[in-house]
Amino acid sequence: MKTWLTKWRISNALDERKPLPPAVERAMAGSAELRRFAVNAATVDQALTKTRHQPTAPASLHAAIMRAVRSSGSSDRSGWQNFWPRLIPASALTLLILLSVFGVHWFSRPPANLSPVAEASSLAMASSALEIGGNLVRAMPGEALSPLSDEMIRLNRDLTNAQNFLLASLP
Repeated sequence: MKTWLTKWRISNALDERKPLPPAVERAMAGSAELRRFAVNAATVDQALTKTRHQPTAPASLHAAIMRAVRSSGSSDRSGWQNFWPRLIPASALTLLILLSVFGVHWFSRPPANLSPVAEASSLAMASSALEIGGNLVRAMPGEALSPLSDEMIRLNRDLTNAQNFLLASLP
């Protein structure tokens, strides 16, 4: 199981037609499995290099197929099928141009003049929002510290009660 790297090195040496490295030869000397693998791999390598693949199809078959393809042509396709691939880029380009014209027109026009009443109401809304924010900033520290101050008051009351109890129990 741990010999996979050595087997890979044997196979790689056979593929590159190089002699086996000394470390691989030492590993093969100690392992019968590696020796069997090297012999089998060498046998397969020799068998594959000696045999030549013979084409099973006759040479005229390619020419006959090409003649049939050329003669069939593209006459069976309708006009719409020929037109469709050209329609997609043209429609995308038209859409891009329309969106560009619309965007330039929409973003380049001057802002509409607001009436004085609308400006006054928007100013009043903004000032009220700022006032609420200011009130919030002023009120938050007190609200955040309120539980702590309540706890301090209770702690002082408990200490005062304990002091009074101790003073009352003295003779």
